[in-house]
Amino acid sequence: MPKVELDALPFDEGRAMRINAARAVVPGDVVDAFVRGMFWTDPLVDAAVEDFANLEPGVGWRLLDEALASSSPRAAGAPVSLEALLEPVMSPPDWFDAEQVRWGAAVWWRFGVSVLIGMPAAQRLSYQWGDLNKPQAMNGRSEKMAARRYEETARWVLSATNPGTLSPGAQGFVDTIKIRFVHAMVRRKLRNDARWDTPAWGEPIHGTGMALTANAFLLAPFAVSRTLGASFTDAEMEAMRATWRWIAFLMGVPDQLLPTDLTRAQQMLDAGTMIFAPPDADSPKLDGALMRAGVRIERMFPRTLRPIIAPVGRPLASQALWGTSNVIMGQVWEHLDEPERVHHPLLTVLRPVISLSEYQRRRGRRGSDLAIADHQRKYLSKPLTLMKAAPRSVEPHQAVAPVA
Repeated sequence: MPKVELDALPFDEGRAMRINAARAVVPGDVVDAFVRGMFWTDPLVDAAVEDFANLEPGVGWRLLDEALASSSPRAAGAPVSLEALLEPVMSPPDWFDAEQVRWGAAVWWRFGVSVLIGMPAAQRLSYQWGDLNKPQAMNGRSEKMAARRYEETARWVLSATNPGTLSPGAQGFVDTIKIRFVHAMVRRKLRNDARWDTPAWGEPIHGTGMALTANAFLLAPFAVSRTLGASFTDAEMEAMRATWRWIAFLMGVPDQLLPTDLTRAQQMLDAGTMIFAPPDADSPKLDGALMRAGVRIERMFPRTLRPIIAPVGRPLASQALWGTSNVIMGQVWEHLDEPERVHHPLLTVLRPVISLSEYQRRRGRRGSDLAIADHQRKYLSKPLTLMKAAPRSVEPHQAVAPVA
């Protein structure tokens, strides 16, 4: 990401005031990188998507699949832009440690309930801000297909954080690169939309937004686990951070915005709460869609019963998931340094369960970290299967399909 002078970036009076306020709380270099990232997008994948648009329909995606399946950045007949995109991720940087990333994914899954509570907060992170929410609001899928988008995100999380699947050629790696293309497809569409207001909102799906989302997926479940009384060693925390640094790198987040340590990751989130625009009319629309219809619980039942169950079941199930997560995470973020001050009936029930679980783990009664993760992941995968949820994360060619 070029070190552009901040004065050269598009000006918005409200944002300028918020930036000045943030400098009193967040380190200046974090603020500077944050603001630059709002006007930076992923040039490698953007170039590949433009080249794909000039090929026959479907050819670009076939070439992408061939390259990913072969673990080679080169595919016969592919534009050079595809090789330029894949070369850096298929020849990882020196800081990438496959075994550390594998272990970090397992530790991140140590408490499945923490993921179930924290993941919704990460997904809806952008909804609360009146500039960062614009890609979701204008693309339509997040409001009109709220439940399916949750399912697709959950499928991607399961794939990307499956221990051992983030190395080149593995399924988590493949699915994450495809999500990078999803972002580029939506970004291309929004750039051609006359309504897009770059000075007010920044670039569509910009680097800062992608970085904050990755940071939220890293920090939210971790914060919930601490609130439940769990603790992690320095090596475990570093492994989780390394996992999400690699995921963010695969997603196209520039080096200056990667979570190089947990403190910087939290500082980026803090900057977001101060620099992004306040909630606007799109914020309650997006949140409301999740609260009303964010879980397709009726799909657990026979088809003949679904029309009867859906009107009542969807809102109840959606409130149970999204409403509970919102209430708990609101307190968790407020009391990061005092987790004992976070109170909720669900946490009251879970704290002794987690305490006993940790007692057993430390004595080797729960098996290895990988075995624990494999068991805990089922708390998310099984409900998705029962709901006959979207079978995989969204494919790039589906990202800008018309929404009914």
